Amino acid sequence: MRTLRSKLLVFFVSITSIPLLVIGFVSYETQESDLSNRIEQTLISFSANLSVSVEGMIQERLSDLEQLATSPVIRDPEATEEELQAEFTRFIESQEMYHGMVFTDNEGTIAHSTEDNAIGQDVNDVVWYEEAKNGDLYFSDLFMSKVLERPILAMSAGVKDEEGNNIGVISPAYDLVSLETFIWDRMNRFTDEQEQLGMNGEAFILNEEGYYIAHPDSGYILDRNFIRDTELSTEEFREMGNSPSLTMNRSEETVSTVVPIEQMEGFDNQWYVGISVPESALYAPLRRLLLTYVILFSAVLIITILAAVALSRYIVRPLELLVTATRDFAVGKPVMPLPSASYSEVNELTQTFNVMTARLEEREKSHKKSTLILETTDNGVISINKSTYAVTTFNYAASSLFKLNKNNVLASSLDDLKNQSSLFRAFIEKIDLELEKEETKEMELTFEGKTYYFITSVTLLPRLEDAEQVEDILIVFNDVTDNRALEKELIRSEKLQAVGKLASGFAHEIRNPLTTIKGFIQLFKETSEQKEEEVQHYQIILSEIDRVNGIVRDLLGIASPEYDEKAVQVNMNTILQDIVYLHKDQAQAKNIEIHTPWQEIPDIYANEKKLKQLYLNLLQNAMEAVKENGRVSIRTYEFLNEAGRSCIGVEIEDTGDGMDARTLSKLGTPFFTTKDEGTGLGLMICYQIVSEMDGKIKVFSAEGKGTLFQLTFPTE
Repeated sequence: MRTLRSKLLVFFVSITSIPLLVIGFVSYETQESDLSNRIEQTLISFSANLSVSVEGMIQERLSDLEQLATSPVIRDPEATEEELQAEFTRFIESQEMYHGMVFTDNEGTIAHSTEDNAIGQDVNDVVWYEEAKNGDLYFSDLFMSKVLERPILAMSAGVKDEEGNNIGVISPAYDLVSLETFIWDRMNRFTDEQEQLGMNGEAFILNEEGYYIAHPDSGYILDRNFIRDTELSTEEFREMGNSPSLTMNRSEETVSTVVPIEQMEGFDNQWYVGISVPESALYAPLRRLLLTYVILFSAVLIITILAAVALSRYIVRPLELLVTATRDFAVGKPVMPLPSASYSEVNELTQTFNVMTARLEEREKSHKKSTLILETTDNGVISINKSTYAVTTFNYAASSLFKLNKNNVLASSLDDLKNQSSLFRAFIEKIDLELEKEETKEMELTFEGKTYYFITSVTLLPRLEDAEQVEDILIVFNDVTDNRALEKELIRSEKLQAVGKLASGFAHEIRNPLTTIKGFIQLFKETSEQKEEEVQHYQIILSEIDRVNGIVRDLLGIASPEYDEKAVQVNMNTILQDIVYLHKDQAQAKNIEIHTPWQEIPDIYANEKKLKQLYLNLLQNAMEAVKENGRVSIRTYEFLNEAGRSCIGVEIEDTGDGMDARTLSKLGTPFFTTKDEGTGLGLMICYQIVSEMDGKIKVFSAEGKGTLFQLTFPTE
């Protein structure tokens, strides 16, 4: 029920169905009351009409009896038997419901009869005689004859002569079946009318005590009691007769009404004519009325719902398209411009949405481009919220340098990142986060024996809502460590070239005079008689000349005339094996373990002599740096560099005292040495050899932790 479509549907159905329900209810109640009254009045009217018919039948029978009693033949005491029998026969033949006749004298004895066996019987104690012997008419109630053992009805009339004297009582013998047929003929007229109205009821006659004396089912007569069946009291039954109304028979689910039969001369019985109709048949018009209203209401409701659905679809469909387009646009799906083919308000909204999405798409493209630039730049970019110190921006360059997962960085605090990356901790502690203005500087950072160089720019970012308030601190930095290394390599290379040029001229200019001087000193030493002190002096002079010659040789090595030799196929493991063998005795003398975990590596093309010179210098340096009982490890392996080229790696690691940062920064500088008798040219020559083989050399060292020389050479 939260959608606009459902709310519109409920609204339209409500404003239609509620008034319709109210109108239908009021109309139904009005018609139901009117129809109920008409049904009840119809039923009561039928009962009253039937009562009048029964009254007329009784009146006719009493009139027949009165005419018989006043017949001249019957009143004539002198009439003969034949005359009386002829009169009896005429009366019986004129009325089908009579089948016999008795005529008593004043003594209560049957004097004349159509049945011979009845003559002479005494009827003084019979009710019909007692009631009519004084000249009155009598119409008895229906009663059960003990002699005949069936219900009977008696009629009688007193007979007077011309002078008015009572001469006897005449009583016709009723054919009760014929009488009932007559009554049912009158009552069936009502039944036919009922069937035409769809009531299908039953008509009956009740006596004063509520017993049925006439009913379509003969089993009811003088056996079933209407008062008991309807659970009425005698007073309620009599009141119902005096003021006709409807009563319910719960057991048989019928509705009944009774109307009294008017008493008259000769008929003082309290009889009632009643009609009983099944409740379902009586109120069938009401149900039909209700069904008509229900069908009408349902039809109107269905039409209303269909109209409401169509109207709500017309209203909601454009909005649904907008919602779908908005949802798709929110998750990044492409959205085509929506058509403006609805009502004006939605058309305006659609046009606004199209303009908005177009602008947002342009802004999104610009944002994606900015993000792409931010993520692909070599510069590291970090932004930090000034108030919470939560990281809000951390690009790919920054995450790669500090080995942090970008997805876990955003919204993390500085303290969390410091705990995750020690390099980040060292870096951020060098940044002044409390500065008040933009600052750009070059920063040097030493971490775990390696020196990093950064050019950093720290900027304060204002709030979008208020440019006067600072929201974030933006740190943009460029890792120039490799650039500094290249600069050093370039300087070193330039130095080597300068020294090489110097050495090529200097060595030749000095070496020849030194050879002459050394030759004359050796000649003087051998031909003259020297004192012991002079011999020592000669020895010192020769030693110093040899040292100068050593320097000359190193200078000539830098000049590198032997590099003109062709490269040959060599195996690095084989060369290292020869070099290790040369230092075997020295290692044993100092109790130094030389560990050689060599892997199988491919051959390369190189100058074998220079490679031996390279490893002789490096291994000799390692042996000299290691104290007794130390260790030197030489490892070889094959790997792929960042460009995917196959390379050979050689690592020479010692357990000596290591070097400080100053010594590391000056390695390979001509004439820089920490040895008492060193020339400072050995490592310079090593750097030159590696460089000319398109290789790289890296040195990792820390005081008290030894030194690692890492050399890499391409295999091709």
